[in-house]
Amino acid sequence: MRAQLRQVAVVLAHGSILFFASERVFWSFWRLGDDLGGMVVTWLVYSLLAYVFLILVRRFRVASFAPLFLCGAAFGWLAEGVVVNTLYGDPTNPFPLSVSWTGLAWHALLGVGVAWHLIGRTLAEPRPTRTVWLSLAFGVGWGLWAVWWPAELGAGADAPVLAFAGHAAACSAPYLLSWWVLGMARPDWFRPGRVAPAVLSALVLLVFLGVQVPTRPEAALILPPLLLACLAGLRRNAAEEKNPDLLDGLLGEVRPRNVIALSLIPAAAVAVYAPFRLLGWHPPTNIALYVATMPLGFWLLGRSLWVTIRRGASSPVPIEHPSPS
Repeated sequence: MRAQLRQVAVVLAHGSILFFASERVFWSFWRLGDDLGGMVVTWLVYSLLAYVFLILVRRFRVASFAPLFLCGAAFGWLAEGVVVNTLYGDPTNPFPLSVSWTGLAWHALLGVGVAWHLIGRTLAEPRPTRTVWLSLAFGVGWGLWAVWWPAELGAGADAPVLAFAGHAAACSAPYLLSWWVLGMARPDWFRPGRVAPAVLSALVLLVFLGVQVPTRPEAALILPPLLLACLAGLRRNAAEEKNPDLLDGLLGEVRPRNVIALSLIPAAAVAVYAPFRLLGWHPPTNIALYVATMPLGFWLLGRSLWVTIRRGASSPVPIEHPSPS
């Protein structure tokens, strides 16, 4: 029972980290209809997605960025193609550009790559110096991203500086707490068996076939090939990887004093957002980020597939020498 509770703690902590980066940083403000119950439900949904992500990291021995990005891509596409249907395009973000934005460009790159991988690595370092600088950079980026939202949400939106600061602080607190939990964990706290992944896969398939395919029939031709491509790269990686996976280098290695430095994220975000809001200037920073990260997401996907598949294909074949007679 204790082992199961420990595994649940790791999954819920990762769900909180990904919920923060993929959902709350994206929206940046409390929206009409947001309430505590809805937040908890969304966190639990992200925890299920985090469970899938962690299983991929463990099962396919993910120890470097290329296979990690494929895991992040699978996480992002499940979020955008099973939980919601933005993967399949809409008038503002048509297919196939929607394959990258937001599944690759936001979830895989910013959520998994930055908010989990890069920050997680700095949190395990002896000194908080890199955590401080990365937190400041993350916060500045968040503040710049948020400045366009008031123009999108309209004059009646709850977007004053204090509202943004309250949202940033309230959502950052669980993010810090989750890293503290992972610092207390140990690598053996997450060892998925066979039953739970099978049940989780069945649940994902049920939602996909029962909800998304009937409303967006093209989903059946889009999501499965994308996931299969990621699995192909991950299988090649697992066959060749000899190093411990990224979870082994993270669980139990997070230093509490480094976690405290993450409080600079909301502080920097508010410091950047405030002057724009007070001046009433809301430049389209969303367009700038889209133009920069949407093609970058495709490039990283292609490179990650190339690196992982090429890695397996280029492995030397052992040469058997005849034994001397």
